[in-house]
Amino acid sequence: MKAQKYFYLIMISLFIFLIGCTNSNDLSKIEAMRDFFSETKYIIHACGIISDSEGNEYDYTNSREALENSYAKGNRIIEADFHYTSDHVLVCGHAWGDLYLEGKQLTPGEAPNYSDFLKCKVQDKFSVLTFDDIAKFMRQHEDLILVTDTKETDIDTYKKIAADYPDLKERFVVQIYHAKEFEKVRKVGFPYIIYTLYETEDFERTKKALLSAGKMPILGFTFHDSLTNDEEFMKTMKETGLPLFIHTINDDKEMENYLQKGISGIYTDRVDKADSK
Repeated sequence: MKAQKYFYLIMISLFIFLIGCTNSNDLSKIEAMRDFFSETKYIIHACGIISDSEGNEYDYTNSREALENSYAKGNRIIEADFHYTSDHVLVCGHAWGDLYLEGKQLTPGEAPNYSDFLKCKVQDKFSVLTFDDIAKFMRQHEDLILVTDTKETDIDTYKKIAADYPDLKERFVVQIYHAKEFEKVRKVGFPYIIYTLYETEDFERTKKALLSAGKMPILGFTFHDSLTNDEEFMKTMKETGLPLFIHTINDDKEMENYLQKGISGIYTDRVDKADSK
């Protein structure tokens, strides 16, 4: 197993040397992070499930309570969704309709201003999080890795994050949605990038396109679990030699089945899996 690992690293290093993309130290760090993700197995989706005082469970909250609970349960790779308020402040959240201001639900699809956002409750129960709140939490918990889901943003967002939080660039794992975004994000200074396929078009998922993307020094590919039923797709994915991650699975048997089939890690809403690795 070690011999295979070293052979793989040598081959990747040779490729990178030939195209001049990065240096051997960067590759070693990327390989180490790949190993960490594969060993951890579970990426907590949208900060994880959180229960209210009556025991009702909520997912997709991206709330302070969910983040704190996930970390307290032993999870060290957590994904969060981000989008902009109407006055262009980056905050956590999945959908504006999840927010309540003074007990009244916000209009779905209509962003509030930052001042109103701070007064909101997620599902009228949980505390909202800003990007700055996430950064403060990461500084207080130095072993936390944060996977970003910023699908409605652009490269200027990552430039701002890199400028405002330079000490955290190596603890953010940036999800890109198209292969063409890789070089821009890498140049900003984020060494760890995952290519997630759920916004790709058919031509981006051809064998040629995927094998080409697999030559980039990314952590791996993320895709919906339904794509595992496509034998040609999975054959191509395995040919890349990179870690493969699927979303979003909460059932124990399904998780185990995917892991046995060679999936490296699973995005899940569950926060109780940290002790089951």
